[in-house]
Amino acid sequence: MPNNSRAVALAVLEKVSKQNSYSNLALDAALRQAHLDQRDANLATTIVYGVIQHKLTLEYILKPFVAGKKLASWVMPLLETAVFQLRYLDKVPARAVFYETTELAKARGNAGVAKLVTAVMHHVQRAGEPDFGQIADPLERLSIASSTPRWLVAKLTDQLGPERTASILHSINQPAAASLRVNTTKTTPAALQAALADRVPELAPSEISAVGLVAPGGHLAGLPEFAAGDFTLQDESSQLVAPSLALQPGDHVLDACAAPGGKTTHIAQYLDAAQGGQVTALDLHPHKVKLIAQNAARLGLADRVSARAMDARAVASAFAPASFDAVLVDAPCSGLGLMRRKPEIRYEKQPGDLTHLHDIQLAILAGVAPVVKIGGRLTYSTCTMVREENQDVVAAFLAAHPGFKQVAVATAKPLAAHSAPALQLFPDDYGTDGFFIASFVREA
Repeated sequence: MPNNSRAVALAVLEKVSKQNSYSNLALDAALRQAHLDQRDANLATTIVYGVIQHKLTLEYILKPFVAGKKLASWVMPLLETAVFQLRYLDKVPARAVFYETTELAKARGNAGVAKLVTAVMHHVQRAGEPDFGQIADPLERLSIASSTPRWLVAKLTDQLGPERTASILHSINQPAAASLRVNTTKTTPAALQAALADRVPELAPSEISAVGLVAPGGHLAGLPEFAAGDFTLQDESSQLVAPSLALQPGDHVLDACAAPGGKTTHIAQYLDAAQGGQVTALDLHPHKVKLIAQNAARLGLADRVSARAMDARAVASAFAPASFDAVLVDAPCSGLGLMRRKPEIRYEKQPGDLTHLHDIQLAILAGVAPVVKIGGRLTYSTCTMVREENQDVVAAFLAAHPGFKQVAVATAKPLAAHSAPALQLFPDDYGTDGFFIASFVREA
């Protein structure tokens, strides 16, 4: 098969579909092997994420033209790449899409398959924009238009209403911004923005994070300042977690579900090792613990970070009662707030996952509660948007632990707190990941 951007994209999409590979890992591996120039690599990346993001819409568009046809497993992904380019990429000439797709069909199949693929593309082009209004069921209509599974559309509609759900699902199909968190132990947001101005001229302060800078896109991890530890990559909404702990320089902090260490190192920026400040970072998997240590070392924060492998549900048996000034439970969750950045999440999750995760989240909170000092703070956070993993977990935890009181989430910048006292951010609020944060103080 030809080694070009469209061929690479097709190979990655096949791997994601057949082997349930993570799209970002499969794409990175394919790009390393293909040695494409930057322009072709960018196109391959756009096609891969775009096809996954709009998969249900693309299937709906193609269905009338492939119904009843027996297709090899690779033909449908190939057609999806073509329709995605024709419908969503204005700067890619249609003739290039037709030619390259037909050539790929010849390389993978034969002249007959290539003829079929070309005919389908012509049919799609002549049909023009799909009329989603023909879909009578409003939930199904929004499901197809936004490429979101119907069960999730129904759940969000039930919890948030149809208008807010439509706004959220529209926003998740917009490009994700590139965001970074400034390492304030080495520099300041203003100084870093000035230092990067010539290479990232569109970099601007975050609207919601006091230590965040945001650009429309770009490979920020390739900058030398990243390697030097002046910043790390972290979504803006995630940067609100550490401030919610109201930390002091000498605090002992527990990050119960820490890998790969983004929030751990943010916590560490508030601490002073000379005053005894320390964050103990836990993760269930030993290989992930290494990532925490590596990130702390790159940022120059290793003297205040201690990482170890442990199940957070067993914390009370490993640490003395009331031994931490602050505890963070950034819990395992469905990740439904990340659908813009990780589009395959929407297709992987099932309704039953929410109940299972709710039980795990509640068990972790119960496991860490005894190690919080009287007067200490406990923060619970997730990167999801559904009540089962957020408000319902908070209510169940408070009912079982009357010694804890929920308090308003502290933020470094003034921010409208949705569903106060908790903070619930949706992707359409500020163009960030969907995120939930709840804070508690132990009173007894």
